[in-house]
Amino acid sequence: MLVDFETLPDTSKVWVYQANRMLLESEINEISKYLNGQVALWESHGSPLQASFQFFYDKFLVLGVNTEFQDPSGCSIDTSTRWLKNIQQNLNIDFFDRSIAYFENESLNFFPILEAKKQVLAGKISAETTVLNHQIGTLGELKSNWKLKASDSFMKKYFV
Repeated sequence: MLVDFETLPDTSKVWVYQANRMLLESEINEISKYLNGQVALWESHGSPLQASFQFFYDKFLVLGVNTEFQDPSGCSIDTSTRWLKNIQQNLNIDFFDRSIAYFENESLNFFPILEAKKQVLAGKISAETTVLNHQIGTLGELKSNWKLKASDSFMKKYFV
């Protein structure tokens, strides 16, 4: 059952998917049309899921499920993964990019996760640099802990 993203409670389970490139408005519209149909019929063991999605920064797709209404099952999560693989096959957009997103001034930039230490040592990432934390699990965490200082993220070990 598709609901407005803004109506999901903060306890909702969320998944943050990062595209391998910036998305065009036309692509976001096409993906949204596809996901509207899929999410509207999404179920867990025959029970409808109250769910939604939203795009951020033309690069991130956040999928959310109201766990107060119905918990998603492993099978329903697998179903959502298949949606993203279908998008990849049809539009050549990979939503499983694991590079690190960070802000330099107001600009969103990226580097491969395996280069985190190298970026810090080169002075490109400081303890105060804002990074996006994809390890969040709820909508409340998305609102409060998605944007973190690098020193509060998994990269904190590089600032000792």
